Amino acid sequence: MISEVYSETVYVADFTDYVSKNGRDAAPCSGVLVGMQENGIIPSFVLTDDNSHPFVVVNNEKNGSLYTRDDGTKVPQCECIIYADRHDNRKGWMIFLELKYCMEKNLYDNMLDGIGQLKATCKYIMEEKEVFDTKMFKKYLVISTPSSIPLDPFDAFYFDQDTMLSVKKESGGGILKASNMARIQTPAVIDFE
Repeated sequence: MISEVYSETVYVADFTDYVSKNGRDAAPCSGVLVGMQENGIIPSFVLTDDNSHPFVVVNNEKNGSLYTRDDGTKVPQCECIIYADRHDNRKGWMIFLELKYCMEKNLYDNMLDGIGQLKATCKYIMEEKEVFDTKMFKKYLVISTPSSIPLDPFDAFYFDQDTMLSVKKESGGGILKASNMARIQTPAVIDFE
């Protein structure tokens, strides 16, 4: 699996839609960009790491073969997986991240699509492929709309009890969050803003 280790704040942006509207030459990449500074073109999901705790970012676009089953079918995937880099056999945090750049009128449908992508990715990676030991991580399924769409009170309005229970069940215990920013406290604790 292709991944990178970081120990400082990172910014995650998805240029796929931007490139389709503006051309490949208008962007630093044609898909997901993970960097240590804002890209200056489109908004990003921000993961703040003020205490330099190492973490791993798996850009799923760079791992396409991982999301192809033996029969050739493609598995829906989110943009990336980010997890605490722990070497002490203690439980850490893990984020499955899906970015949605959309207008407010499309928010609900985009969020439903995003939830589906997050559940499918988490279930496939954790249960079908068994890439990670599910008992070693507290899993968060995070939908980010890194644009001008306010997320408050998004959680309460869109994530009703049935949706939350469905996500927990279908993702092996993942906690659904709507957030454009997270802050690493320790390798075991992450907060969402």
